[in-house]
Order: sequence, then structure tokens, then C-alpha cells
Amino acid sequence: MEVSEKDELRKKLIRETSKCRACRFCVDVCPTYQALEGLESLTSFGRMQTLRYLLLGTLELDDSMVHALYSCLQCGRCQVVCKSKGQNLDIPNIIHEGRTLLCPIE
Repeated sequence: MEVSEKDELRKKLIRETSKCRACRFCVDVCPTYQALEGLESLTSFGRMQTLRYLLLGTLELDDSMVHALYSCLQCGRCQVVCKSKGQNLDIPNIIHEGRTLLCPIE
């Protein structure tokens, strides 16, 4: 991916993650949240916030953040509930694009 493509994707992801209203309805349907007994950083909401702050430069990428981004199962439950609540964010795609941009597996 070229530098200009990365910059455009970064801007797009910041815009998309900023649209989240923090209703947290997605948290309760996340299978990793349920399996790990309530660790919010491993929910779609937590991942979106982590991604946003990484893109803004507030956080620095480390192993725990890579783990949070890659532990997403991409099941789409969060997207279904987000759409049903009127937000309609493509959360699995946002997370996928974010991890591809920030921590690609080569």
C-alpha cells in the first residue's frame, strides 16, 4: 500500500470510528467479550476506540493492542445490532481495515 493510500485510509478510519455514539449495544453481543468475562477492550466498541486513538496518535501500538485488534472474530454480530439501533457502522470492516493498516500480518 502506497503512502497516499495509507493516509487516505487513516483519514477514512478516523471519520468512521468518530461516528460511533458509544451506545455499547455491540458489547453484549460480542463473543470475545462473553468468553473473556467482560474485558471491554476486547469488544467491538473497545476495538473501535483503541483503533481511533492509535490513528490519532494518542496511543502507541503494542502487543496488547495488536491482540485486541486481531482477536476480533469478524462474526458481524456487532454490525447487526449497530444497524438495528440506527447507527449502521460496518464495524467488522473498520476493524479489518484498521488492523491491515496498523499491524499487517506478512
